[in-house]
Amino acid sequence: MLPWWGWLLLWTVIVVGGGAWIGVLSRRTWRSARALTAEVARAGELLAALEERTDALRDTVPDRTAVTQQPRRVREEYRAVRAATTADRRARRAAGRPPWARVD
Repeated sequence: MLPWWGWLLLWTVIVVGGGAWIGVLSRRTWRSARALTAEVARAGELLAALEERTDALRDTVPDRTAVTQQPRRVREEYRAVRAATTADRRARRAAGRPPWARVD
């Protein structure tokens, strides 16, 4: 059996240890809350920037889709883009050939 001062020492260690443990947990919680607050602020700024971008894009007039245009115009545009793409590809291939293999 412990003397009276032993019990007092035991209870003091238990109370001080519990207080220290609660202090450690509260410090972790405080640091986590600060990090969470910083992250929420950063997310809010990002969301505001995205909303501004969305508002700016909403004001522009969207291009007409191929379904709402005349077929002849769409076909001509397709053929022009296709010809330009083919010419670009041929120019890139010709530039990549060695000088002795180029046919100009």
